[in-house]
Parts: sequence; structure tokens; C-alpha cells
Amino acid sequence: MRLSVKKFISICIIAVALVSFFSFSHFYISNQNKTASVIYKSIKSDMNEITYHISKEIKYKEDLYKFRTLIDRMVAIDDFIKAIVIQDNKEILLSTDPHYKKILPNDFNYKEKETSEYEKLLSQKTLEDDIKFYIENTNKSVTMQLLIVIDKEEVLLYFGKKESDFLLYFILIPTVLVLFIWLSIDFFIIKPLEKLRQYAYYQNKVPKSFLVKELETIRYSMVQTYNRLDDEKKELFIMARTDSLSGLANKNSLNEYVERLIATSSRHKKEFAFLFLDLDHFKIVNDSLGHNIGDELLKNISSIITQVLRANDFVARIGGDEFAIIIHEYKSLMELTIIIERIQDRLSKTHLIQTNPIDITSSIGVSFYPKDGEDISSLMKHSDIAMYEAKALGRSRYHFYTNELNERVQRNIKLDKDMRLALTNNEYQLFYQPKIDITNGTIIGAEALIRWISPSKGIISPDIFIPLAEENAFIKDLGHWVLNEAIKQQRLFKEKGLDICISINVSSKQLSDENFILNFINTLEANKVNPKMIDIEITEYMFFEQNENNYKVLKELHDYGVSISLDDFGTGYSSLSYIKKFPIDNLKIDKVFMDDYNTYSGAIFIDTIVKMGQTLNMKIIAEGVEEKEQIEYLKKINCDMYQGYYESKPLEVKAFESKYIKKIVN
Repeated sequence: MRLSVKKFISICIIAVALVSFFSFSHFYISNQNKTASVIYKSIKSDMNEITYHISKEIKYKEDLYKFRTLIDRMVAIDDFIKAIVIQDNKEILLSTDPHYKKILPNDFNYKEKETSEYEKLLSQKTLEDDIKFYIENTNKSVTMQLLIVIDKEEVLLYFGKKESDFLLYFILIPTVLVLFIWLSIDFFIIKPLEKLRQYAYYQNKVPKSFLVKELETIRYSMVQTYNRLDDEKKELFIMARTDSLSGLANKNSLNEYVERLIATSSRHKKEFAFLFLDLDHFKIVNDSLGHNIGDELLKNISSIITQVLRANDFVARIGGDEFAIIIHEYKSLMELTIIIERIQDRLSKTHLIQTNPIDITSSIGVSFYPKDGEDISSLMKHSDIAMYEAKALGRSRYHFYTNELNERVQRNIKLDKDMRLALTNNEYQLFYQPKIDITNGTIIGAEALIRWISPSKGIISPDIFIPLAEENAFIKDLGHWVLNEAIKQQRLFKEKGLDICISINVSSKQLSDENFILNFINTLEANKVNPKMIDIEITEYMFFEQNENNYKVLKELHDYGVSISLDDFGTGYSSLSYIKKFPIDNLKIDKVFMDDYNTYSGAIFIDTIVKMGQTLNMKIIAEGVEEKEQIEYLKKINCDMYQGYYESKPLEVKAFESKYIKKIVN
């Protein structure tokens, strides 16, 4: 059982008070008996003195009057003697008090059974002694009784005064002193301790400084500790809800805000818009200029979004270049679109980051509460879907979530699952499209093109599943399979007399794999394929996506003997500096330009590409050739090769082999 300080001190004080009371009571009773004994002995002494004097000097009874002065003096000087009476068995012979006229009985009211001197003094009304003397000249003796009447009132008055003094000095004053000590302890110790206890438990009110030094030290330490803990708690609270880079709210803060807003909006039957903003091609900035520039750009963008939004709107950074924006209290959809367009317009302005001018755009997806979702998970998911739709439509725009869009996303989810399963089930197959030498019409190479042949759906075009594979990184596994199959097929072609170069499309995500070169070379060596008979086709986007790593990988492959082709030239971010830097052997003219060959500007553009490539010692390959006139034009401008439906669509292995043999025979 644990005692409180208050109870402990109370018990101690009560114990001290009881011990003191019993000690003082014992002292008082002992002193009372001693005093009573002294009084009794004093009266006895007076009686003995009177008896002695009278016995020595009296000769006749009549001589008693000589001693009146003596006994009167005795009564006068002793407050506890009420009267002195001398009597014989017949009459009162001498008395200091005329009221005593009758003979007093011997041992009047004396009780032997009383033990204490005080009780004996109070119970015995008289003290008695005999006075004996001989009548002069005779042998006859006379006995008289000397009785001293005790003044009980004076005795009681005396002891009553003593009792009052005892109560005053030994009870009242100590009681007051104990009460004072108790109140002092309560004021200086118990109440401060209680305040410290309440402060430790509730921490809602800081107690004022205490007079007791030790308690004040504890109070000061507690205040300092709790203030530090409170500061740390506030700092941790802010850190848990603030993005360290941008200073904006983070995902935790977003969740809390949206939950409160949903509760309010549900109660008032109001909607609000959840915007998912993603920067377009932000990765290119990081890869080309460095993450420090990217971070500065994100800070700048965060500041711009905050400035554009209204005071009651909310913005949070929830990922690398992803932001969530909550807009409510808008009067119409038109007002909402104006706000969105203002955000995108401000973000599209040139950003000057450490002397680097950067142009960047944003794509925004919009979902609405409660139409598109009644919780933050649904709202974020649907706005994310809408954002990707905005990117798919060309970026730098916004898109609202719809059920149709959601159905399309669900189809993509199923497609993702199916195409991964297809790899396990060996449903993929490589088709080969011939590359034709323009000068003699012979097949000098082939591009390996993947096809998905589903048992239930038939042939699925790569335009359907390749973009999704690029998006979800499945392209690594799929690309690895394509490389193995294409290299193995080159060996099989050679064994049948078709020793031609096979072109293989490789994505940037494949090149980022640290084991790509090792696996590629091991596959070549395992199949005993000459590296010169393998061509790697890349797109211009690789110039921006981790271009340093891509350059290193392509350079190593090129040095090993593999040729490099730049596909879809002119449709992306073409730059002469990149073409000059990267080890490019072949330039492929995209079908878009070939379709425009018969216009003046189109012809000029194609001619320029051919001359530029040849100047840089590159071979030029025209894609998408479908007409004889296109071939004639390509011959005229000295293009090296072409591929397209004019010669052949992509063919299965056996069909390709037959066509190759037929070409040789013809």
C-alpha cells in the first residue's frame, strides 16, 4: 500500500501529537501527585509543629488559649488549611473557625483505598494528631485531638489553576503549533507537490515558482523538460506532415485534410475537386541536368502553385514530381477550369534554375467528391487515372475522370496480368521484316518484331501491349526474351545459309539494367553469333533518359562490334550534338516523313536527312515504304536501304526463310 505525502505527514503529526499528549499527561499526573504530596506533607509538618509546641508548654487545658496566636498564624500562612480544631472527647477546646462547635469525628472521611496522593488529598477532609500532656504536680495525663481541616476549595482551586496551565502550555499551545506546522507543510510542500503532480499528468497549467528550493528545482526542471518535449512534439508533428524538400504538406497531411473536408462536404452536401498534377518529362531534367537542379525546380514549382491557388485551397507534394491539389468553394465548372489553366500556364513559363533555363509542362487529372469517389483512396486513384489519360492525349493538359476512362484502366490492368502470363505460356513470337538494299533489291537484314499470339484472341498488335510494358517495366523481361530469341534465330538463320544482320529494338529501361551488357555478350557467345550480325535499334528518347548511362552502354556494345541504329529519326528530340556524340551507325527515316515524300517540304526534309547521315558516315534506312514511287525517290537521293509493306510485312520464320530463298533464286 502506497501512502501519499499528505497522508504520511498527517500520520506522523498525529503520532507525534499522541505521544506528546500521553507524555505530557503522564508528566501532569505525576507532577499533580508530587504537588499533592508536598501539600500533604506541609500540612502534616504544620500539625506536628503545633502538636510539639503545645505538648511541651501546656500544663492545663486552660493554657490552650496561649497557643491561639500560633494556630491562627498557621491557618493564615497556609492556604490549604481551612481551620485548626483542638478537642477532647467532650467538647471543642480551641478552634480557628467559630463554625466548628461540635466535636469532629476522628479520621473524618478518610479512605485508605485511594492510592494516589492527589486522590488522598481530595478525599481526606482532616488530618489528626494527639496532644498529650501531664497536669502539673500530678501523674494524671490528658489527651486531646488536634485536627487540621483541609480547605478543599483552595486545593481544587490550586489544582484547577494548574490544570488550566497544563491545558494552555501542554495542549493548546502544542496543538496550535502542530496546526501551524501542518498548515506550513501543506502550504509549502503538499500543495506544491500536488501542483507538480497535476502538471506532470495534465501539463495544462505551469505552476508558479515555489518557495522551497528543492521543489522549485524540480518544478523548473519539469517545465524545461516539458517545454523541450512540447517543442520536439510540435517539430515532429510538422515533420510528419510537411514535405522536407518543398515545404508543402505531405501525404499524411493530405489524408488528414481530405478526411476533414469529406466530413464537412458530406454534411453540407457539397462537392470538391481532387487534382493530381504530374510534371511532364521531369525525369529528363534530372538525368540531363542533375538531381540538384531537379530539386530546385521542384521548390520553384511548389512556390508557384502556392501563389496561384486561393487561400482556402490546399496543395501537397505526394511523390517525386507529383502534387495533389484540393479545390473547393468554386461556383461553377468554368471557374474550376480557369484555376486549373492558370496553374498550368504559370508552370509552363521558363524556369531559370542556377542559370539553366528550363521549360516544363504539367498534366493534371481531376476527380470529384462524391461523384468519382467518397474516400481519399478512390479520389486519388481516379484523378491519377485521369492524369495518365491527359498524358496519353499529348501532355500539357488536364482531363476529368469518367467511368469510360476507368473501364479502360481496368482493361489495362487485365492486359498487364495477361501479357505477363503470356510470357510464361510462350505466347510471344518474333516476326521478321526484311531490310532491302535499294541498289540491288537483296535482303541484307531483318528487324525482329514481337507479336503476341493469344490462344483466345489471336494476334495482338505490339501497339497495344508494348506501351503498357514500357510503363510498368515489364519491358525488361520482355526485352530480355526478345534478345535471346533474336540472337538464337540469327544462329539458326546462318545454319540455313541466311547469314544476315538482325535488328533488335531495345528500350532505355533495358539499358539501365546493370547486367544488360554481360547478359547480351553471354548470349552472343553461347550462340556463337558474330556481334557484327546484330544491330541494336534505339529511339531518340534515350538521349534524354539517363543519357550518360545509355551512352556508356551503347559505346561498349559498339566497341564490341554491335551496330547501333537510331529509329524514328526526326519525330522526337533530335539534336545534332547527340547524334554526333552517340555511336550511331544507321539512321532510320520514319514512315511519317516517307508518307510526305511527294511534297516539296517533305522531299527536302528526307533529302537533308540522307545527306546529313552520309556526311556522318551513317547508313540511311527508310521505314514504311509502301509504293514503288517511294523506292524510285529513295534511289534518286542515294538512300541505302528500306523496309516496308511494299516488299514485305513482318513474317514468321518459315515465311521469311522462303522469301529470302526466293529472292536469291530470282
